[in-house]
This record gives sequence, structure tokens and C-alpha cells, in this order.
Amino acid sequence: MHPLNSCLLPKKKTKAVQPQSIHRLRSVSTPEIWINRITRHWSIHKKIGFGYFLAISVAVLGTGIGLIVGEHYEDQAIDKFRGIQERYERMDKLEKSILEVNLYQQQLTLEPENPARQQEDISELLASVDEARKFIAELKSDLRNDDWIPKEYASKFKTLLQTYDTELEAYTLLVQYLSQKVEVDSLTLAEIQSEKQRLGMTNKGELIPKFKKLSRTLEELVRSNSARREQARKTMRSAKLWRVTIIVASMALSMAIAVALAYYTSRAIARRIRTVTKVAKQATQEGNFDLQAPVLSDDEIGVLATSLNQLIQQVATQIRELQQAQGQLIQSEKMSSLGQTVAGIAHEINNPVNFIYANLDYANNYTQDLLELIALYQQHYPQPIPEVQTKVDEVDLTFLREDLPKILASMHVGAERIRKIILSLRNFCHLDESELKRVDIHAGIEDTLLILKHRLNQGIKVIKYYDSLPLIECYPAQLNQVFMNILSNALDELLDHQELSSREIVIQTKVIGANQIELRIRDNGSGIPPELKDKIFDPFFTTKPVGKGTGMGLAISYQIVQQHDGNIEVFSKPGQGAEFVLNLPVSK
Repeated sequence: MHPLNSCLLPKKKTKAVQPQSIHRLRSVSTPEIWINRITRHWSIHKKIGFGYFLAISVAVLGTGIGLIVGEHYEDQAIDKFRGIQERYERMDKLEKSILEVNLYQQQLTLEPENPARQQEDISELLASVDEARKFIAELKSDLRNDDWIPKEYASKFKTLLQTYDTELEAYTLLVQYLSQKVEVDSLTLAEIQSEKQRLGMTNKGELIPKFKKLSRTLEELVRSNSARREQARKTMRSAKLWRVTIIVASMALSMAIAVALAYYTSRAIARRIRTVTKVAKQATQEGNFDLQAPVLSDDEIGVLATSLNQLIQQVATQIRELQQAQGQLIQSEKMSSLGQTVAGIAHEINNPVNFIYANLDYANNYTQDLLELIALYQQHYPQPIPEVQTKVDEVDLTFLREDLPKILASMHVGAERIRKIILSLRNFCHLDESELKRVDIHAGIEDTLLILKHRLNQGIKVIKYYDSLPLIECYPAQLNQVFMNILSNALDELLDHQELSSREIVIQTKVIGANQIELRIRDNGSGIPPELKDKIFDPFFTTKPVGKGTGMGLAISYQIVQQHDGNIEVFSKPGQGAEFVLNLPVSK
């Protein structure tokens, strides 16, 4: 069935513009999608403020972390350096003390000049030994409290200190013993030298080589500690450099974040504004009000896009309503003009037809009287004069008697049919009726079929399945217009397909509820293509050639059904015809 035209004005589905920037949004990285998801509901002011806050926070936090971490490592390096430096100083003092011990020991190995001088050397030697043992005790304490000393170095150093302490303790005992001997026993110089040899305190004894060996080992450890001190100094410088590096890196990172956020924010704002502007220009310049700007956030630009979309929808709705009003006005004017013209013609025809129809009975009666009179003359005057007989033969009186009543009966049938057509036209054209009436819907269908009978006689069969329907409350002329539009579409479709072996229109009515009736009008034409099915109720949509359709018939039909609180639907499959289903309330 051809989609004649359409009056249903359902809101068209609008489509969002997909500019290149939107396609780029779909290919952004996951971090940007994550950022967009978090900041979607933020205002532009909040986004910019958060960007600056984040950049400043990174700078302050990075600087603070740099100071703290750098200070921490620098403190550790300084503590390590100080520990090594103090150890180095103690080892240096220990080394000097050992040298003094060796020096005084060397003096003791020499031949003493007098006992008094020998006693003084012993006292100085004991003082040097005590000082050396004090430094050894301090270094031992360092070994216990310092965690920075390598285990191998600490083990070697601890062994050396322990050896030094043991030897010095033993040496102290020997020197103290010798001192007591010299002081208490008043030994002579020869006895003192003899006692030294006995105690091993001469150059040939065991103590001097031991002290020399320990001194060499101590020198090695001092050199090793000196190398570790240089390493600690480098570590301290590295810690300072690390602190500066962290501060500079954090500031550079904060600047990079600030630049990135500024670029991202400005680009996002500019891109969305360009998108909204593009939609606005395209809608105004092209008059395409099906466009919709994409709403990508809930900030001010999102609100602007939403407002623009609403404005475009309102404009589109107003334009559709204006087109609907124009179409309805045009159709109403056409139907009103057509109704007035048809009503005038019907009125002009109706008067003479009524005269003819009313006088046909008289003519029939008069004719019967004349025929009976002629029969009576023939009965009483079977042999008329020659002139009369000649006339009877000329007019074929026998045929005239048989045919004249038939002619009068045919004239009566024709006049009756003309009266019915005129009545249907008058009923159909009462479009200005503003009052609801209870009417038989079947009568309206029959009036429509009667008006379209000249088209139905072209080989189209109408099959009717009428249920017993109650009178429905409606505007009869408007519903007649709906029937006319749907049936005219069906006829157009069937007449365009002469190749069909059987062309049928099926009309079915039934009650489907306590206050609802259903009307189905189906044809067996080629059907409606799926891509056109959703458009047939749109105003000014038609598939007919130019000049054969306005595209408003079905649109107005839909509107009329809606005004009657009813519903109209179309069901169609290609090659299986189309079916229009109307549901109407019995009373509004």
C-alpha cells in the first residue's frame, strides 16, 4: 500500500554530530579517559584551579621530599664521614702514641747513663702506653657503635686493637716491674741492663719486633681508613648533589605537569567549544535541526551543549508543528473548498433529481393507465381504421407495452442511485461539524466505498467482515476522511500492479474491549519497504510521483485518530501487502 501521506508527527530521532575531535576522543589513552571520568562533573573553574593546585603541590611536595631525602642522605653521609674522620684522628693519635712508645722503648734499650735518668724514661714510657691504651679503648667503642664499618675491615681492625691492647698491657706490667726494681732495689746500671735482657726489652728481645710489626699493620689500616674517608667525602658530596637533583627534578616535573594540564584544559575547552559552535553553525546555515551537540561533561560547556540541544529540539518541534499546521490548513482548505463545491453541486443536482424521482411514480401510473386504455380500445374495437392500424404497426405497440415499464423501472433505479450518491457526498463533506455524534462506523465505510466505486469496478474485490458494533462517539466527517485516505492508498497500490492475479481489499471490524473497537483495512499489494515504514506518518512524505500526492493524507489521518483518543498502526512485509489497524474508543 502506498504511504499516501502522514500526519503523525512523532519526534524524529536526533543524531549527535561526530566531528573529528570526537573521533579523536575515542582514541585517547587510558589516563585521559580516567581523567575525563573523574573531572566530568567538575566546573571549568574547578578544573583549572585543581590543575594549578596539583602543579604547585607537586612543586612543594617535590621540593620538600628533595630536602628531606637529601638531608637524610647528607646527614648519613656526614655522620659516616665524621665517624671515619674521628676514627682516622684516633688512629693517627694511636699511631703517634705507638711511635712514642717505640721511641721511649728504644731509649730503654740503650746503655743508661744513670739510674735517675732511667727512671724518668720509664715514667714517660708508661704515660705513652697509657695514652695508647686510651685511644685503643676509644677505637674499640667506635667498632661497637659504628654500623658503617665493613665487616672484614672491622674484624681485622678489632683483632689489631685487641693485639695492641694485650701487648701493651703485658708491656705495661713489664715496665712497671722494671720500675719497681729500679726504684725499690736501687739497682746499679749493670743490674738494670741485665734485668732488661732478662725481660726481653733489649733490641734483641721479642717486644721491639712485635711493636714494629703492629705499627706496620696499623699504618696499613690508617691508609685504608684514609681511603674510606675520601669515599665518605664523595658520598657526602653525592648526597648534596642528590638533594639538589631531587629539588630541580620536582620543580621541572611540576612545571611539566602545569604545562600539560594547561594544554589539556585549554585544548579540551577549545575543542568542545569548537564542536558546539560547529553544530550551531551547521544547524543555522543548513537548516538541519536533527543535529545534536555531544555532551561530554557536566561543566559549563556541557550545560551550553545541553541548552543548545534543547534549543535545536524546540526549533525542530516548532518547525514540525508549523509544517503540520500548514499541512492541516492546506488540507482543511482543500477539503473545505472541495466540500463546499461538492455540496453545492450535490445540492444543484439533488433538486432536479428529486423532481425526476418524485414524478417517476406519476409517470409510471399515467403510463399504466394509458396502456390499460389502449388495451381496452383494442378489446372493444378489434378492427381499427387503417390509419390507426398503420400507426400501431409503426410504433410496435406490443414491444412498447413490454419495454416501457422496464424503462420506467430503470429510470427509478438510476434516480434512486443518484439520490444515494448525493446523500453520501453530503454526509462525507460535512467537515465543519464541531459536535460529537454517535454514528455507525459501517455506514461511513460504505459511503466511502460508494464514492470510490468507479475505481473498485476496475477488477478490485472488496471483502468485508463486519462485527456487530455499537454506535461510536466521533466526528463522522473526519473519520470518513481517514477511511478515504487509507482506501485511496490501497486502491492506488493495487491499480499500479495490474499483474496481480487477484486484487483484494479486506475490511474487518470487531469489538476488542468494553469501550474499544478495531478496524483493519488490508490489501494484497507489494507492501511497504522497511526503510519507508517509519516515515509514512511524517508530514509531506510521499512515494507518489510529483503532482499525485501531497504527503499529508496519512499524516492528517493519524492526527484525526489521535484526536479521537485512538491509535493507528501499520503492518507490512515486502510482497505481502500492507494492513492498517485502527483502534477507536466507543465513547470519548
